[in-house]
Amino acid sequence: MDFFAAQARARQKTRWLIFWFCLAVFTIAVAIYFAATLFIGMTGTGVLVTTQQLLNQVENGMAAPGFFHGPLWEPARFFWTLAAVGGVIGLASLYRIRAISRQGGALIATELGGRSVARGTGDALERRLINVIDEMSIAAGIPTPQIFILEAEPALNAFAAGMTTNDSVVAVTRGLLDQLDRDQLQGVIGHEISHIVNGDARLNLRIIGVLYGILFLAQGGRALLQARGKNAAPIISLGVVLMVIGSAGLFFGRLIQAAISREREYLADASAVQFTRNPQGLSGALRHLMQSGSRIQHPKAEAASHLFFGAGRFALSSLFATHPPIEKRIARIDRNFKPGSFPKPSAGTHSSGAISATKPPEAQLAGVDFLNGIGALAPAQLASAQTLLTAFPATLTKAIRRPEDAQIIVYALLLSREADVQARQLEELRKAHTPALSKETLRHAQWLFQQGARYRLQLLDLALPALRELSPESKRRFLSSVDVLIWADGRVSISEFAIRRILKSVLNPGKKTRSTFNQNRLQQEMTAILALLAHAGNADREAAAAAFHHAATLAPTDGPWVFPDRKSVSPEAVDAALEHLAHAAPRFREKLLAACVAVAEHDGKITTAEAELLCALAQSLDCPAPSVVFDGRL
Repeated sequence: MDFFAAQARARQKTRWLIFWFCLAVFTIAVAIYFAATLFIGMTGTGVLVTTQQLLNQVENGMAAPGFFHGPLWEPARFFWTLAAVGGVIGLASLYRIRAISRQGGALIATELGGRSVARGTGDALERRLINVIDEMSIAAGIPTPQIFILEAEPALNAFAAGMTTNDSVVAVTRGLLDQLDRDQLQGVIGHEISHIVNGDARLNLRIIGVLYGILFLAQGGRALLQARGKNAAPIISLGVVLMVIGSAGLFFGRLIQAAISREREYLADASAVQFTRNPQGLSGALRHLMQSGSRIQHPKAEAASHLFFGAGRFALSSLFATHPPIEKRIARIDRNFKPGSFPKPSAGTHSSGAISATKPPEAQLAGVDFLNGIGALAPAQLASAQTLLTAFPATLTKAIRRPEDAQIIVYALLLSREADVQARQLEELRKAHTPALSKETLRHAQWLFQQGARYRLQLLDLALPALRELSPESKRRFLSSVDVLIWADGRVSISEFAIRRILKSVLNPGKKTRSTFNQNRLQQEMTAILALLAHAGNADREAAAAAFHHAATLAPTDGPWVFPDRKSVSPEAVDAALEHLAHAAPRFREKLLAACVAVAEHDGKITTAEAELLCALAQSLDCPAPSVVFDGRL
């Protein structure tokens, strides 16, 4: 699947979401206007109008004396009703969208009763889940999502959510974790990872934000119906009115969920099968869903029903169904499946780390094109990631899942081979931490020196989830130590910049504000990024300038292009540029990355440092770029 085309389609869906939102607001406003006009008219003495007065009012098109004066249809009154309703619903939606933008998918997982899974867990089922998500995330080129378990949910279900790949989560129910074997679990996780890669996870969170405002009146009415006591009657009556009026919101809310999510489920199923090359795993999981059920019991699941792997709620009509029928989903991925025939799914196996017996063939990654690898859930990449994870020493694999030890692994990645620089780095670690930590850093670094550069980015990918568990203060102290190690020799190498950039994008992302784009700013930012790559791959200024100007012909803007000196390209400027350009349109980012690849390939080869920098740039632009695609080219 074309990653950038999928991202563009997700943006198009967002435009339709805005259209349905406006239509829902208009419909609710019409309902409130006529309800007020017809049923809440009052006489000048404050007494409700009689039935005869109401009939006369409707027949004559005039309001009864008192509260209303003039015709039933009054444009000015309708305008103010529409403004008030739109304002209330809009503010409610904006409040929800802002909260989601700040906290990402973790907010939804927590609200649904999810428990975050610690990377160092000793539970066998949780270890198996972590292993599967790790290998699939590395293969897909995204930071490993935060993992949640919905402990109170016995049904089989899962979901992925996140505004970016850096704040995404994957959550599974206790029932799914207990009942599926590894192949089936891998099929479900592949389905959810594809939602993250293709932009569905972001779109689904936006739907939740929009629905919050649309469903606001109905939810408020439902709350008022719980009123008790002597004076509860008027409150309950108001609750009934809000429920009736809010039914329009419920109608449009469910319609929006169904219209946008159904086809995406088919695409995610197809991506999962393509990724794993094991249709029996996903079809087995779907059979389990059919027999055991997928309904989520949490009261807040209604607004999030479109997120789930299986239908999270019951739909009275296929028009409002958020998911296609399970039979049709199975039939699309399993040619041998016959509707109405449901062989008993295999019993779950609870191995914690073994790779699936039905494994794709070994990866042949030499020559894989970088741009084609972005967002491409290829089985070769999954096989390579699985092989990679089994190649690490057990002590390293165990250590990298603990927050304290994950920091040491990153320090080891930054340790210099030059004796004098290394001595200064170790001394700084002793001052900032402990002699024991400094010694352990050197031990891991010695193993990494023997391996060369091939494991650097993959180890960083594995360390990131544990580093996310650090407290805000610990993150600041850790990033400060990273900067000290990087600047120990007075300069920033390309590999150091790549590691620093990835760490910052995940642990200390910039503020999520709405971006504005103008030609001059875009030109300056793209110049900084392309110049950084050009200087990284070419010591000679003329060669660097030639690579820069060649790449400029592929960039998304026409120029003018002025090649800057090496000293004028600062890491801070590139950081700011990437944080801003991450919000650009998918096709703009595609052309920018094509220009970046052109710079790196201008001299006929991609060095290790250039490969790492390309991956860091792509990840910063929210484009999944598997580091394993470079294994055959370094």
